[in-house]
Amino acid sequence: MIDDRQQYLDLGDFGQERSRYEQHRDRMAKNQASISAAGRDIGEMPPVADPERREACRRDLRLFCETYFQDIFYLPWSPIQLETIKRLQAAAMQGGKFAIAMPRGTGKSTLCERTAIWAIVYGYRRYVCVIGGSDPAAREVFRAIKNSFETNETFMADFPEVCHAVAALENITNRCRGQTYLGARTHIEWSDVKLVMPIIGDSPIGGSVISSTSMTGRIRGMKHQVPDGEVLRPDFVLVDDPQTRESARSVSQVKYRKDLINSDILGLAGPGKTITAVIPCTVIYPEDLADQLLCRETNPDWGGLRFSLLNGMPKNMHLWQRYWEIRSECQRKDKDVAEATRFYAQNRKEMDDGCKATWPERFNAGEISGIQYGMNIYFSNPDGFFSEYQNQPYATELGEGEQISAEKVLDRRVQRPPLEIPQAATRITMAVDVQKNVLYWALMAFDDKFSGWLLDYGVWPEQSRQVFTTRDASPTYKEAFPGSGQEGALNLALGELLPPYLNRLYLREDGAELPLGRCLIDSGWGESTDTIYNFIRENRLNNVLPSKGVGITATNKPFSEYQRRPGEIISPYEWRIAPIRTKKHIRLLSYDTNYWKSFFRNRVFTAPGDPGAFAINAPRIDDRLRLLADQLSSEYSITEAAQGRRVDVWKLTPVKENHWLDCVIGCMVAASEQGAELVIPPSTAAGKEARRADKNRPSAKRKTYSIGKVYSYA
Repeated sequence: MIDDRQQYLDLGDFGQERSRYEQHRDRMAKNQASISAAGRDIGEMPPVADPERREACRRDLRLFCETYFQDIFYLPWSPIQLETIKRLQAAAMQGGKFAIAMPRGTGKSTLCERTAIWAIVYGYRRYVCVIGGSDPAAREVFRAIKNSFETNETFMADFPEVCHAVAALENITNRCRGQTYLGARTHIEWSDVKLVMPIIGDSPIGGSVISSTSMTGRIRGMKHQVPDGEVLRPDFVLVDDPQTRESARSVSQVKYRKDLINSDILGLAGPGKTITAVIPCTVIYPEDLADQLLCRETNPDWGGLRFSLLNGMPKNMHLWQRYWEIRSECQRKDKDVAEATRFYAQNRKEMDDGCKATWPERFNAGEISGIQYGMNIYFSNPDGFFSEYQNQPYATELGEGEQISAEKVLDRRVQRPPLEIPQAATRITMAVDVQKNVLYWALMAFDDKFSGWLLDYGVWPEQSRQVFTTRDASPTYKEAFPGSGQEGALNLALGELLPPYLNRLYLREDGAELPLGRCLIDSGWGESTDTIYNFIRENRLNNVLPSKGVGITATNKPFSEYQRRPGEIISPYEWRIAPIRTKKHIRLLSYDTNYWKSFFRNRVFTAPGDPGAFAINAPRIDDRLRLLADQLSSEYSITEAAQGRRVDVWKLTPVKENHWLDCVIGCMVAASEQGAELVIPPSTAAGKEARRADKNRPSAKRKTYSIGKVYSYA
């Protein structure tokens, strides 16, 4: 068979400079090139489908979201979403930086993604960089942005100068390099980490960039050069949830990421240029990265805004407790929870009192309000509720020691009836916590090694309900004495509560009798101070002292390092008794609440039978005991370090109460003042903990671990 070349040789002149075969080959090559170029060219640009609609959204980010993303933003806007949109729009158009925390599911990431698109397509920003807390989070945000250019028909119809070129790629990234418009390259980029808008004629959007990375990825040196030689650097950064749960727990990671934001990320614009930075975030733990950026006291330049799902918590928690009991019982029996919703509907006014939903329209099927939705989350997962929905978390894994849980407190129960005193006990103490409505009290027994038994506890006046709060307590001591003012009612209430406990001997199980050695009355509540002093003085109560807790932090001088004044008693274990005041004629016992709450935690975690173990006399577990356990586990600690000291600073968990915790702490301080000593063998784990605690207090140079001694007031 004769090939094409041979055929042309037979027919043509061998002396020609260009053979007919070569001419044919060139024609074929040109034809193929023309066909290939036609395939790479995206052709005529379709017109904007609705120019008025597009123009109306130019200066209105909210309208942009409502117009082009109706399938996402289908509920009425909440006030916190509108405020967030306002802040995002200002940042995109005018610059600045701010951090904002919103409840989970409020759409903060989605709003940020739409802001990035809006800023680019209207030309407010040339280079938007989206930075996620982790690689998977960054990729997820970026995929959401890309999908808007590929699948949103309304958006694609109004922004053809971008979306027409994107559609022509047919999701084949390799086509980017050869794509043309009317014969000129579009220079589009469409990868998993970077989008470069196509250059279409004189469109101002052409060459603009949206890129993505993570906090652990490459951040320094981001730039992009457009064909005309201009070099673009990021001028708008969205740092979406800049921390993970793991990094939020690490002090070093928090510092690293904060430094990364303040140096590398804010420096992306280049020397002498400012950059807009927006950080939507969620507070996971106290003092984590989000918590610090949102704090206007320490970081005012970020203009932090912190929003919660519920503003305030309901006053009548006992009704919500009953609601949750009904709901749980229905679920246990595989019944519809509608019965619980009916209970809520019947008592809604009282149950909603004190609380407001920031997004009233947000609730699930079977629920009738945003408050019910929030409280269902609260009862299902309190930790997650306060961190992810309220942005006011309490720490359960921070601090130098393990945190106290209600379950751990219940584990300290011993099956003794109230007021049954073990044979080892050598002293009895009592403490009273004064509140505006009721008096909380606790009675404890201690042995010489500081093992303690909570003999009894309660409130005065006694409540008809086992589950209650100070706010909804009924009756109150003011109601118990009609016609009395606040001070008079308090004075009478103390007179009713204390004598039965002060003026008696307590029978130990071996038949020995023990007196009440010391009772402390908390006088820290300002309105009650004078009344308490007068009550003690006028009734000549020699075994009663007013007390006041003071939170000593790492930057404060410990009580044990105070210079002793005449008539003053200072304990090496962080309590002091002031000299007699001329006017009040009563000594005040002050103690370091942080030190003694850490001491209490160690007692809870001390094994039964070891010196210093804490126990509760309770023959059975009931709602009253659960309420006690809730209050004894109501605080958490965060470690602070300064001036060579490390201190666990204790804070109250939101919506919880700590009055019985204060009473138990008061009983322990009173036992120390009465001579109880904690001696822990150095070989035990508790002994190592005690030595570590002593080492961190510069003034402590003891070889034994004793708590106080008996002091004479003569």
